[in-house]
Amino acid sequence: MITAMKVLVAYASAHGSTAEVGHFLKRVLSAYDTQVSALNVSAVEAVWEYDAFVLGSAIQDGMWLHAMFQFIERFRTDLVRKPCYMWINCVRVIEPDGYEHAMKHYIHQPTIETLNVREVAVFAGKLSLETIDWNERWLLSLRYDGSERPGTFNKDFRNWEVIAAWGNKIARELGLAPTFEGENIVYK
Repeated sequence: MITAMKVLVAYASAHGSTAEVGHFLKRVLSAYDTQVSALNVSAVEAVWEYDAFVLGSAIQDGMWLHAMFQFIERFRTDLVRKPCYMWINCVRVIEPDGYEHAMKHYIHQPTIETLNVREVAVFAGKLSLETIDWNERWLLSLRYDGSERPGTFNKDFRNWEVIAAWGNKIARELGLAPTFEGENIVYK
């Protein structure tokens, strides 16, 4: 019997937005003939059993979270041998030219190339001012240009349809077949 592909969705999240994206991607990929785990990178103890990886990090101070770099270093040998995809969550994406800025400045190309990452995605994040500390608020205020009321930035900017489309694209690239477990129908 052929066993289903095992996919690890591992994320480093500062305030929960990236974790929510990770669990959403798990639900998307679970619609296919696969076993999916969604875990915070700090909770991952081993990766050898997985067939593919979908990694995500929040961006803070213009960088991936340190926990993601530690995860990559810890499991580099296993990660480079299997399909790998990566996303970042960044509120900066909502600004004019924000996507281009994120791709140019927030994607660490040497790491992407070393891991043979098949595709990188950049998603807007969620900004909840009550969850961020004063240092982060100060950094945000430095970048604030006064063009909109500050309250308009305190919301969820993630586009779930775009995120779902990316998850479905990953499933197609991995050759996964959709399943309908409730009806016991599997299309292969």
